[in-house]
Amino acid sequence: MVEKQLQKKDLQIGEDDPFGIQVRKLYFREEETDTREHSEKVKDKFVEAGNDTRNANQFVKFVNAHLQDKVSKLEKIKAEQNRFWGEMDMFKAEPKQPTNTRPEIEEAMIVRDLSTMINKYGVEKLISALDKISKQ
Repeated sequence: MVEKQLQKKDLQIGEDDPFGIQVRKLYFREEETDTREHSEKVKDKFVEAGNDTRNANQFVKFVNAHLQDKVSKLEKIKAEQNRFWGEMDMFKAEPKQPTNTRPEIEEAMIVRDLSTMINKYGVEKLISALDKISKQ
């Protein structure tokens, strides 16, 4: 089968030999010369530069917005981390040694500290609950 494909076919009289010498023509084209005036060329370059500038400005705005979003997320993470470490410090804090104060004053100080903590964290929890409700 391979031999059949490799065998040379005899050409009929009047047929051109595909490998024979043929007349070939080569055409060279001259570069097109721009016949416009210099001012017209400069105007076109200005328009092209303006488009490039607008594209670059749009890209810069996009990158700035993306970076601002990332910075705001980092700030939120930092705030949450500080809050976490603050809460952890509450558990690690050594109990205050009672001073020579009257029990009523000490009780009032404890109540004040507890109410401050409840107000602080209660408001945060209330705001987060309201945010969750409003998102639904």
